[in-house]
Amino acid sequence: MTDASDSSTDRESKSVAPLPQGLATGSTVLVAGSTDPSRHAVGFQLLSRLGDADDTVLSVTTTESGDETVEAAESAYPDGDRPSLGVVDTASKQQSLAAPAGEVPVVYTPAPGDLERLVVGLTELSAGGPPSTGARHLLVRSLTPVLATVPTDQVCSVLGQISGIRTESGVTLVGVDYTDHDEPTMAALADQVDGVLWVAPGPDGALDLEYQPTSGRFDEFSRRPR
Repeated sequence: MTDASDSSTDRESKSVAPLPQGLATGSTVLVAGSTDPSRHAVGFQLLSRLGDADDTVLSVTTTESGDETVEAAESAYPDGDRPSLGVVDTASKQQSLAAPAGEVPVVYTPAPGDLERLVVGLTELSAGGPPSTGARHLLVRSLTPVLATVPTDQVCSVLGQISGIRTESGVTLVGVDYTDHDEPTMAALADQVDGVLWVAPGPDGALDLEYQPTSGRFDEFSRRPR
């Protein structure tokens, strides 16, 4: 793997609160926080509770390198009982589309906004078909850098395209810093998912979670603090 990206964030250790009612496998969820969702490894923390060691996680990283992504996954599974991991790295300095290799397969793409190669990378990592054991989950750690350079409708189209990569009993988590996006963008993203998981700092230092099923509607964003 390569050196970390200049845009990588300093990860802080904050645990997430108990999973809210309604959040379950077999769904696609928008994880919306007021900071970069990668910062606290929220996606991996959620998957550590929703899945088990027999599962497979395919992760797209846009703000941290592949090495940092592996570290984030390891931090979410302190007992070392981590599921199999594959990474599409769009953030490292030295980037080229490469075949998966090594203990953790990593496919590099030139930039977060190169959606065609992002799809190719995920296809490579899942080329063997469904895993022989456990579920396959899809984690897009932060969609915000992608939305900075790609029209929202194209991003939504790709989300629909890659949603089938997870297995029926898996979960797709798509992180976003909602403070960087307007209401129409958030509404368009919400139309692609089964629910929105709001992440906010809690009084005890943990991250509070609030799950809102979308049911084809989205009116909560305008009431969120900016």
